[in-house]
Amino acid sequence: MLHYLEVGGPILWLLSIISVLTLSIILERIVFFTKNEKDLGKNFKIEINKLIRENKINDAISLCKTKKSCIASSIEKFLTSSKRGLEVQDYENIIKEITIEEIAPFESKLNCLASVIGIAPMLGLLGTVTGMIKAFTNISKFGSGDATVVADGIAEALLTTALGLIIAIPAIVAYNYLNRRLEKIESEIDKITTTIINIFRR
Repeated sequence: MLHYLEVGGPILWLLSIISVLTLSIILERIVFFTKNEKDLGKNFKIEINKLIRENKINDAISLCKTKKSCIASSIEKFLTSSKRGLEVQDYENIIKEITIEEIAPFESKLNCLASVIGIAPMLGLLGTVTGMIKAFTNISKFGSGDATVVADGIAEALLTTALGLIIAIPAIVAYNYLNRRLEKIESEIDKITTTIINIFRR
């Protein structure tokens, strides 16, 4: 491993540090999502709607408190902050503020993954360029008769390119996976609150 780091030069060292940080972010985000967004079950939406129709708002709030979920927490805050008879725009403003507040911890560090997706391949490409410059510089100094003259430069070029892609590909997969989960959370909040608003407006 140290041999590769020596051959790869400073860019490979930088990419190695980025790879460790990226892996730690991915694992931390997956653990965070798993810990803080439990499955609500198939009956949660039905039970909430039933309680709202029966005007049992406090019971609906209590039901939300029993669930460890961003969705349930958002519904709880929405029910606490709103009441019957408001304008649709008022309801929308309330749920928008609540959703932003609840989603923020889940969005944390995803921008770091997005940056890694762009930066890692570019650093790999930079390593390719510097490696080829080194190879051609050695050729100009020592001639091209011996393959070892260009070996280090080519090795640096290939290693940095490979590591840049090795970092970026899992980062893309993790980023898309976590974003899909976020979109699903937001969609569920929107669906449930829309139903509640419709009940309140009757």
